[in-house]
Amino acid sequence: MHPTRSGFLSDYSGLRLVESRGRSFCRGDARLIRSLRPDTFADIDSLYVEPVEWLADNFGQPASSPANAEQVRRSLKAALVEELCDIRPVVDSVGPRTAIVRSSVTGVQEAKVLANVLTLVQCGPLFNGGAAVEIEIVDQDGAQLAAECVAVDGREWEVFGFFHRPRHAVRAVRRAAAYVAEDLESAK
Repeated sequence: MHPTRSGFLSDYSGLRLVESRGRSFCRGDARLIRSLRPDTFADIDSLYVEPVEWLADNFGQPASSPANAEQVRRSLKAALVEELCDIRPVVDSVGPRTAIVRSSVTGVQEAKVLANVLTLVQCGPLFNGGAAVEIEIVDQDGAQLAAECVAVDGREWEVFGFFHRPRHAVRAVRRAAAYVAEDLESAK
């Protein structure tokens, strides 16, 4: 998977490729991020996470079923709430000093279960899954405070993901949310 530029973010200028750093960033993951200034969130006291938009169908990397797509969307939203609540409180409605977290799933790659079953005996499962997402945080006026395009591949050690179509994609979007939180935390 590769980070996307789908047109979902309000601004793609200034995004730069981040090389592997930190213990959670693994081979096969790629991120485009905008460097944050330490004072970026000085006037922000809470975060509101909007519903996740599904753009994967538009870019030729859809889920195999609407149920799998919904599972990936729900997982990304839950992970964003979970990860970002340590940075600022996540609220249910927008207040005067609330930043808005916008996100989209722009690509899903599901494991090829039948192919993995066939290759299991000879060389092990070969076809993992993954996901690509775009996430931005904007203020009330729509000015972009932070932005990331993240692509995450399924891990080799997540063996069950090779035999359950959406599992690697679900784990990938959760990992993407963790990367965003890690980058926001490091900018404090």
